[in-house]
Amino acid sequence: MTRRLPQWTQLAALAVFILALGYLAWLGWGLLPGNQEAEDGFNGERALSWAQAQCELGPRPAGSEEAVMAGDMIIKQLDDLGWTTRVQKFDYEGVPLRNIVAMTGEDGPLLVIATHYDTRFRSDRDPDLDKRAEPSPGANDGASGVGALLELARALDRDRLQHQVWLVFLDGEANGGLPGWETGVGAAKLAEAVHPDAFIYLNLVGGENARFTKLPNATDLLQDQLWAVAEKLELAGVFVDDLGPAIDDAHTIFLKAGVPSAAILQPDYPYFRTTEDDCNRLDAASLQNVGALLEFYLEDGRFLTIAPALK
Repeated sequence: MTRRLPQWTQLAALAVFILALGYLAWLGWGLLPGNQEAEDGFNGERALSWAQAQCELGPRPAGSEEAVMAGDMIIKQLDDLGWTTRVQKFDYEGVPLRNIVAMTGEDGPLLVIATHYDTRFRSDRDPDLDKRAEPSPGANDGASGVGALLELARALDRDRLQHQVWLVFLDGEANGGLPGWETGVGAAKLAEAVHPDAFIYLNLVGGENARFTKLPNATDLLQDQLWAVAEKLELAGVFVDDLGPAIDDAHTIFLKAGVPSAAILQPDYPYFRTTEDDCNRLDAASLQNVGALLEFYLEDGRFLTIAPALK
């Protein structure tokens, strides 16, 4: 004879099951960047989730505990993804800093793709003068590039690469122009250690409906090739074939060091260096556009077609 559980026992078991599901959902199990199942191709939503994880630490100015936590988060993710990581430690004006480098490939020319992970000490462009002494949250100016490169590190099919690739997370970049801080502190330190065949810099890549223009202070051959890939991917409306303003950033440090360089950045982001540069301003679609371009560019091997001419 089959014995049946009393009805109240069945209801209690169902209630426990529902509560367990709710608890897992509350934890975000399966939704956090590090817990998602493997998938193919760059995913803008995942890139956004990594940017949000940086933002949740609060402002991450160079040398702060929050910047250390952000760097540790980056290193752990890269290690989990199987990249070879190196840390370049240095001091600037008494502030301890570290560049984080992820490496893949052993042969062929070296292409460095970099961003920065620190945030600005002061929101010195905030329209509210009373807020200009506050630190910037650094969502687009910091976290967006980190999110894009971490997701690229996950999505990239490294077996298809035909040359060396370094993904670099620079420190000490966000304070350029503030008293006592030069432009491109982290980039300058990296340039002392390596002379790559080319350098691509990402910043301000996650703003809503972001459009990216070419820069007059960039290497035309490298820049034109990136924009041609964008056109092939039907992203010509995002990577606009117009010449924007000259912008001094990490890529110009490498240009001065004799390295062919280009940058992908939004020149007219309205919340740049303000207290309003928070994660509510970020757009997964913009991150998707940038990441898809770089993923295709690297896996397709197009850089090899211009590398000899860049020397």
